[in-house]
Amino acid sequence: MVGTYSIIRGGLTDHTMNLNLKRLYHVCNPERACLDGNLPSLQWRIRSIDIRERQGAALLANDRAAGLIEFPSLSIPADLNEVDELTRSSAAISWVAVVTNAHLEDPEIGRIVRTRCVSYIRLPAAAETIAQELDRAYEMSAADSTEYKSGNTASTGALAMIGASASMGEVRAAIRTASEHERAVTIVGESGSGKALTASSIHLGSARREGPFVSIDCAAYAPERVEAEIFGVGETKVETGNQRSRLSMAEGGSLYIDGICELPLAAQERLADLIDDGARDARIICSTHIDLQRAADEARLHARLFSALLSATIVIPPLRERGPDIRLLAAHLLKSFRSDSRHQVQGFSVCAWEAFDTHTWPGNVREMINRIRHAIVASNGPLISATDLGFEHISSMPMMRASDETDDIPEWDAVELAVARNQGRLDAAATELHISKVLLARMLASNARRAVATPGALRMDSA
Repeated sequence: MVGTYSIIRGGLTDHTMNLNLKRLYHVCNPERACLDGNLPSLQWRIRSIDIRERQGAALLANDRAAGLIEFPSLSIPADLNEVDELTRSSAAISWVAVVTNAHLEDPEIGRIVRTRCVSYIRLPAAAETIAQELDRAYEMSAADSTEYKSGNTASTGALAMIGASASMGEVRAAIRTASEHERAVTIVGESGSGKALTASSIHLGSARREGPFVSIDCAAYAPERVEAEIFGVGETKVETGNQRSRLSMAEGGSLYIDGICELPLAAQERLADLIDDGARDARIICSTHIDLQRAADEARLHARLFSALLSATIVIPPLRERGPDIRLLAAHLLKSFRSDSRHQVQGFSVCAWEAFDTHTWPGNVREMINRIRHAIVASNGPLISATDLGFEHISSMPMMRASDETDDIPEWDAVELAVARNQGRLDAAATELHISKVLLARMLASNARRAVATPGALRMDSA
């Protein structure tokens, strides 16, 4: 053995001087195991747990680790109770299941994979795929949690702007551009998509960052009151407890007007005058959930204000169109909120990830924040399930239908190309591939490389 990894078999350890190795527990029947040659070696300390000895839980250290359950080597159903005990015994271990199609049809195996594992690998699988899944699982495993207990986590606002999709890259670029000028800006997006966070980001990135950031939701006031709230009424107080107009309060900073189309047309014209003459020392940032051209056509947006706002518009994509950002955002939000848990929440289960992928997110980022916060409190184990998130129908669905295994399933290269071509939008990619969005999400979640097996890939055609 080289000095960069260690394998433990039956209590005998191959010597290694490297103490900074990642820990991996390999649960299997050694006499039937087929993964040894395909497990990653560099930087890993691998311990094999013989399922037949029925003492696996006693061998698990309560320390950061990844776990691999090789279901094809087990005796089903005789070994499932031991697997159930193993996956319950340590909150610090992120488990990955190795399965065949037959295993996915088994209700008890499906329950363990869905609720106790962070991901699963379907055979045949290349060594590279196994290594990637184990690396991802290890990164999700619970360390000493100082990252989450220190109070230095990013704000919800910063997290909501996270995204690897092209559309979010465009949003961040537009925010940077808007921060460099003083013109009025309009943010267009669905409810809960992050319009207020975008407005705040513009203010914080601008030369006015030291000044006040004042906001008003036009829909929260009666039409006859909202104009007075923004502009004031002479020298009289605007509302009980508020002696000044929002414009006066925003002097030297930014005024964020949410729901600009809810503002009466007369007040909109007055706002257009203010933007044109620059009479007040306040940067105007507006937002709406309605397309500006449509609002103007429907006489919900004054023509002069439409002209004043059109030159600097930022469109926030709905969460359902952000593809891979959904998982990325969910992982970051969990890190931000997990200190609220009664116990150490480790991550999301397989069925939770399926729920994230298949849900349409009508409430966008706000809905995800609320679901994750509720799930952290509701969860009784180290992994958040679909049920904890409020997706009971996902947790009861079979993991794989017989109809999924047909010649109609596209090759993996075609899947990757379709997802990339549609910028991560699973609904559009699924339509192009002529498959359901649910099946596409499951293929992505399980890293199902269905094309010709990669050289060195493992096959096992039966359970």
